[in-house]
Amino acid sequence: MADVKTLIKESKHFCVLPWIHFHSWPNGNVMPCCVADSEKPVGKIKSDESIIEMMNSDRFKQLRLNMLNDKPSDECKRCYDLELLGTWTMRQSHNKRRGFEYIDMINNTNDDGSINNFEMRYMDIRFSNLCNMKCRSCGPGCSSQWAEEYVKKKWGMEQLEKFFGMKTIVVNSNEDQKFMTKLKPYLKDVTEVYFAGGEVIITPEHYECLDYWIENKLTDQVELTYTTNFSVLKYKNRDLIKLWKKFPNLKIWASLDAKENHAEIIRKGTDWKKIIKNIKKLKEEVPHANFQITPTISIWNVHRFPDFFDSLVADELLDFNNPRWYSNARFNLLTYPWYANIMILPAHIKEKLTLRYNKSIEKYSFNKDLVNAFKMVVYNLNSGSPNKEGILEFIKANDEMDEHRKEKLLDVVPELKEVYEWARS
Repeated sequence: MADVKTLIKESKHFCVLPWIHFHSWPNGNVMPCCVADSEKPVGKIKSDESIIEMMNSDRFKQLRLNMLNDKPSDECKRCYDLELLGTWTMRQSHNKRRGFEYIDMINNTNDDGSINNFEMRYMDIRFSNLCNMKCRSCGPGCSSQWAEEYVKKKWGMEQLEKFFGMKTIVVNSNEDQKFMTKLKPYLKDVTEVYFAGGEVIITPEHYECLDYWIENKLTDQVELTYTTNFSVLKYKNRDLIKLWKKFPNLKIWASLDAKENHAEIIRKGTDWKKIIKNIKKLKEEVPHANFQITPTISIWNVHRFPDFFDSLVADELLDFNNPRWYSNARFNLLTYPWYANIMILPAHIKEKLTLRYNKSIEKYSFNKDLVNAFKMVVYNLNSGSPNKEGILEFIKANDEMDEHRKEKLLDVVPELKEVYEWARS
């Protein structure tokens, strides 16, 4: 095994997260982190297992051994691939920010890859699929509204269980209330938390965590980061603005990738005027918060996204002059569902889009993170081959949604007509 300091500095495969991080999905799958391969969980939340037992699953132990010997792991392929493109990754970020703090903990790893003690410094637990939206790029596993539509307007509960492993429309890893009991002793160690969903703002367990940190005077210790659709700032009798004021280290990533009626059709449940109102309220009442967006680039929005981004800047909803309000661009390139991946677009459309995104690269040349984000879109556009079968699947899926939801995608995004015509030719 290499020296841990050397691994942190130089290894292409070592990551500190398996020693300090707990991450799980609404279905109870335990993952090394949120960018790990979702098809390769390293454990499962079980009512008869403690958190330390989950952290010492056979797959988790092997993952640690691989990292200590600078060997690749299938679960971590996405970071490796992104680093080959020169993109900064979760692995690199956490090694740099946290790695040297935990050298003793890493050195105490047992020969079989297990750990005797676990201090949860970084927490990312998606408690539930409970959500107030049903985005076209989502699915039942992360949206209860999607699951409800799937059951009522498609194939019923039997197929929901068969294809998604869900026995109920709302899934919750804390359904029996046992998981929160296990989790709370670990909350005292948390220095960084990432909240997402479903929609975390309407998830009760999220408020239990905030209450714990407030009651135990740990608000200065905890750095809060959210991914949220930003549609609501209250839940039942809880006012999130009042709670957020107590946390000095706060970052909000809003899942916004289009505006007005375009946003409202691809992220069903969106009220665009309300979202703008919420952004302005946050900026006015919690000025220390760092507000950003985390768009998902897909066939649904790729034509208009640069103009949408420009409009946020022009309206000063994203502010380049205040570093607390803008740092690090984070664009998600959609991979699921596969038929909405921009890689499968026709070549002549890709050429047009490449020219448009290159203009954004030039426009934001003063910001390295933004340049890299727009470059990633261009790279993704030109990484795959045009696929008529995929576009026909896209058309079929959207026609079904249009029928269920009494909408018409092409009326809102007429740029797609040229794509449809190509696929049908």
